[in-house]
Amino acid sequence: MHLGIPALLDFYRAHQDEDSLVLATIVATEGSSYRKPGAMMLISREGDFEGMISGGCLEGDLLHHAEKVFESGEPSFVTYDMHADEELVWGLGLGCDGVIHLLLQKLHKANGFGFLEQLDASHGTRDAALLAIVAESGKAIPCGAFGYLDRSDISVGEPLLTQYLRELCTHWPNWRARRETLDAGVDTLSIIEIHMPARTRVLICGAGPDALPVARVLSELDWEVEIVDHRSAFARQERFPRSCRVTLTRPDRLGESIDLTGMDAVVIMSHHLENDSEYLKQVSTHGIPYIGALGPKARRDRLCEMAACTDLQVYGPVGLDIGAELPSAIALSVAAEIHAVLNHRDGLPLTRRVDGQSS
Repeated sequence: MHLGIPALLDFYRAHQDEDSLVLATIVATEGSSYRKPGAMMLISREGDFEGMISGGCLEGDLLHHAEKVFESGEPSFVTYDMHADEELVWGLGLGCDGVIHLLLQKLHKANGFGFLEQLDASHGTRDAALLAIVAESGKAIPCGAFGYLDRSDISVGEPLLTQYLRELCTHWPNWRARRETLDAGVDTLSIIEIHMPARTRVLICGAGPDALPVARVLSELDWEVEIVDHRSAFARQERFPRSCRVTLTRPDRLGESIDLTGMDAVVIMSHHLENDSEYLKQVSTHGIPYIGALGPKARRDRLCEMAACTDLQVYGPVGLDIGAELPSAIALSVAAEIHAVLNHRDGLPLTRRVDGQSS
């Protein structure tokens, strides 16, 4: 659901006292590639970096191209063609049989590192954003120029691009990235538009022992994880990853203790029928895309009856069918189902899809 934005912003904050950073953005791909258009990588002058534009086989080579951008200050294009001669392809450890086109540009501290400063602010307020970067320029706007607009209508960058994004988001997009052309008057620009969604938020209702691996897996996805429980022995911050937030509250006070607005997913797993039904009742009216309940179908249906929400889509038994029995495997299946639902995918093996066994 995100492009690794939390990790990129952590890197930006750790290096925001430096005079500049280099941003590498995949602006186009052909054939098979590990990452798709919109994927980004931030690079410091010392050669530290965050973000992946491949499975790890291109990043080292890209650092050498970044050095040239640091020195010249000019945007640069880099293309990795995995159809190229064998010495180059296998020398870099490639073999994906695709082409990746990247734009490298220098971001200066003096101007807020381009859009990063505002992206950090937007991310903090949980505002999704749109970014447009000029990938091919003409006379009007240089290559690498950008426009940025968040869901609160805060914009930075080139006015022509921000106005274009404002017109574009009359209906907020659900695509991740795409290449478009834009009439700039004296010429036509080729731009990449990138949708940067707000950080995924997941609520776990119940902080028992089996909630621990669920919290760990979700945290590894860089999601914002909140855990609630009415039992003080379980609702303890030190039991969970530091990035999680744990709240001691009764099920009937959930809406008072947790901001349910904009929640992306809820997993109900307190193992207590009455408490779980109250949790379900509290979250049922907030339009949350994914609500899952631990336990068999009969228990799920009973919870829906008790919470008076029999028409609500509740996933249960929760998780994908991967043969999970132990808590860690169940956590994996739950995280996978949430990820699939939020990305409008069916969770089937990719092999079946590419081999034509599934639509």
